[in-house]
Amino acid sequence: MNNWNDESTYRLLKLIGEAVKTRRLQKNISQAELSKLSGISLNSITRFETGKGNITLYSLINILKVLDMTEALESVFSVNRITPSLLAKAVRKNNVQQRVRRTKGKSTRGPWLWEEDKK
Repeated sequence: MNNWNDESTYRLLKLIGEAVKTRRLQKNISQAELSKLSGISLNSITRFETGKGNITLYSLINILKVLDMTEALESVFSVNRITPSLLAKAVRKNNVQQRVRRTKGKSTRGPWLWEEDKK
């Protein structure tokens, strides 16, 4: 189990916002221009860059497209091809046998008796 919590989430949001701001400044684009090119409000961009705002994934992708940063997102979410052996291994790992309850009336042992009654 990982130790991920709300603090970690906000730290990551701030890190992403700072990376976007750095790239925007490197490309000499103002927040207003980024707002116009990405279709995201200026207030949202300002809050996002400071780590105090939350934007949708769709908005983030639009910002990354304008700043030529989509390759960073693609590398994080690149999907490796699933091989048949990996799939079989995953199925085996998740194939936990469930306990099965005996159905009533189908006992092969007969009725339960006290030890004295068995004699």
